[in-house]
Amino acid sequence: MKSKITNIIKEQNKKGRIALIPFITAGYPSVEGFINVVKGLVDGGSDVIEIGMPFSDPIAEGPTIQKSSHIAIENGVNIKKSLDLVQKIRSSGINIPIVMMGYINPILSIGVSNFAKLATNVGVNGLIIADIPNEELKQIQISSEKNSLDTIPLISLNSSKKRIELGCKYAQGFIYCISILGVTGSRSSVSLDVKEKVKMVKNFTNIPVGVGFGVSKPSHVKNIKEYADAVIVGSALIDEIAKTKNQPGNTAKKFISNLYKETFK
Repeated sequence: MKSKITNIIKEQNKKGRIALIPFITAGYPSVEGFINVVKGLVDGGSDVIEIGMPFSDPIAEGPTIQKSSHIAIENGVNIKKSLDLVQKIRSSGINIPIVMMGYINPILSIGVSNFAKLATNVGVNGLIIADIPNEELKQIQISSEKNSLDTIPLISLNSSKKRIELGCKYAQGFIYCISILGVTGSRSSVSLDVKEKVKMVKNFTNIPVGVGFGVSKPSHVKNIKEYADAVIVGSALIDEIAKTKNQPGNTAKKFISNLYKETFK
């Protein structure tokens, strides 16, 4: 079955663009505000939306996304509420691919196959599990094979050739290359090492490769578009929303529009 996520990214690449994938935590800054943010991101030129499912111990995240997760939990959002919000987004007419990002324990608490079924039913297209090794992707895929849910592997800067090969073997949708050693958060520059890592990944697969973690400004997008197929941005967007408080949808649209201008090769 053709992946909607892969197709969208490749379509944009054929048009001479790198695909733009913003990350936002479900239920942040509020339940209503979150829906407005997603609409703003779509209007600003996003190709895929990555939605974080709030979790009390998000180990891959830096202070910004941790705080957004904490606020979302205070707003009453959990794994099931996150899926309810996707359903609301879909019923508002938004049809671009949606990827959920989360941690294994909450998913196990409702069952992997049950989660995959619920996610597929509301219109989720992909899943990133931040705290499982790529070796376990196959097991997740077996549990969710009746559902059209892409499992997206994470490849870090210090991943060995063997682990990269394994991640590529089980990859669906796109491959997420982490551009820094450490947690998420805005950085002033993106590591030059990630270019070599993307090159290595592309030796093993034809699936699109995205770069994220630390991406925060148009110059980063300009740099990454030279060697990757997609760029993921999260903490900088959430920082911007936190600064403005009012009209988060407008803030999201303005922020993503500035990045969108740099997606053309």
